[in-house]
Amino acid sequence: MSEVSAVERIEEEKVREMLTAEQVLLMIPISRTTLFRLEKDKLFPQGQAITPHRKLWFRDEIVAWQKALQDPDSELSQAVRLRAVKKTKADL
Repeated sequence: MSEVSAVERIEEEKVREMLTAEQVLLMIPISRTTLFRLEKDKLFPQGQAITPHRKLWFRDEIVAWQKALQDPDSELSQAVRLRAVKKTKADL
């Protein structure tokens, strides 16, 4: 495979935009701690560690998460509601 064809193939592939935690938090108005807690609990898209101290998220996964959260019948929406109820009961 020639170098030119490899470069052309890479340019043809769609590149998924990645976001830092700060950029994610501009889209989703939660605290940084809540972001990482939701991710740990598998209620938020898993970020990709690009270095030991840097994690990025794919924008399309964040948008899909937002849409699923708005759908009352989605597994995500139901899990988040259940989590909120459990937290409320624990606080009583």
